[in-house]
Amino acid sequence: MKKNERMTVISVTKNFLSKLLPVILMALCIISCSDEQVNDDEEQILTRLSANSTAIGVSSVSASTSQSPNLPSNTLDGSTSTRWSGLGDGASITYDLGNSANIDYVKIAFYKGDTRKTKFEVWVGNSTSNLTQIKSKTSAGTSTDFEVFDLPNSTARYIQVVGKGYVLNSGGSTTFWNSITKFEAWGSGGSVVPPTGNDYPTAVLGISENTWKINSFTGNPGSSATYYDDITDASGISYNTYADDNYFYTDGEWVFFKCYRGLGGSANSQNPRVELREMDNGNLASWTGDSGTHTMEWTVQVNQLPQDTDGDGGVLCFGQIHGPSVNSDGVEVDDVVRVQFIGDENQSSGSVSLKISGYVTEEQGGSQTFSGYSLDTTYNCKLVYSGGYVELFMNGSSVFRKKMEVDDLSENYFKAGNYLQSVKGASYTGSYGLVRIKNLSVTHN
Repeated sequence: MKKNERMTVISVTKNFLSKLLPVILMALCIISCSDEQVNDDEEQILTRLSANSTAIGVSSVSASTSQSPNLPSNTLDGSTSTRWSGLGDGASITYDLGNSANIDYVKIAFYKGDTRKTKFEVWVGNSTSNLTQIKSKTSAGTSTDFEVFDLPNSTARYIQVVGKGYVLNSGGSTTFWNSITKFEAWGSGGSVVPPTGNDYPTAVLGISENTWKINSFTGNPGSSATYYDDITDASGISYNTYADDNYFYTDGEWVFFKCYRGLGGSANSQNPRVELREMDNGNLASWTGDSGTHTMEWTVQVNQLPQDTDGDGGVLCFGQIHGPSVNSDGVEVDDVVRVQFIGDENQSSGSVSLKISGYVTEEQGGSQTFSGYSLDTTYNCKLVYSGGYVELFMNGSSVFRKKMEVDDLSENYFKAGNYLQSVKGASYTGSYGLVRIKNLSVTHN
């Protein structure tokens, strides 16, 4: 080969390598970089690789900042009509999986996701003080429902989504509001893996029209909502298939009771409720508290408190024994006992107090409160009425016991769910309480 021919080959080789080098570097970055931008085709391929993943349960959620009533727990209610919103470049929402889990991907639905492209990062770790960024991404801006974002396979307890604002599809500068309507983590492990399927709330709880009546609403929360003391009185609603994302729904393991202040209530109460009323073979249950032993057991998490009428706190009842409005002796008993959590307005995480109200305390010395309880925490509850005594057990320990000091202890029944307190006369603002229940049972011996 002549010298000038060798020079030509060398020149062409260098030119080719100079063009190929950026391609090699980009490929290496896609493999190794944690904040890659994955296109739609790659997203579909990566998602198929995680086809054996299942939904990982979230034990609690918190945020660095929130715009009331758009609180972090809204992202777990399965509805695109509620959301978490936080202002600021770096506003974050953190999901606690309860235990370390193998994380494959996340599903996120963004508020107004069909008109905005949301910028965000995903950080993970086993301590909230030591998280690592594994993803930097911008949503597609084409849907208000879930988008799937594959992650580098990670083992972690906490998943933090850090908001970087959004840009409108039509253009413009970045706006630093961050809003998520729904979130799910997929992989394996964690605290709870909800079962899949299309079970209805009544099937998940194992209840029927013979055992419990459902008090709930129809229509969207607000002025169009209508309360029914028996939801099956509403047109077109069947007991076994009743579910409503606004009020009464399930994730396959828990049944959620969601109730908004300002919706009104029953004829006897201005406090709204979404709850169950005990039935006896299809008839209204009614038993006496001084004969036999009457027990209700249920597992509960309270995920959010409402805003009370005065705007200075929040309280709801998640279990009770109801008595007669007026007994045969003319005594206004009404609620024998109400089991409640009390805390701050619109509170969605952190410490609360257990409050025992109803005739057994309010008319006999005043309500009693007990510290050491938290939202987003699972409690196994047992409420017993026997020999005239009312007793409450929490996680197997008796925390309250007191005798009803009235002669006539008849006409009682159990209730469980979400009964808002101290919201009489309050206007609708979107504020709500959220309770989840499973393992509900009643026995009479």
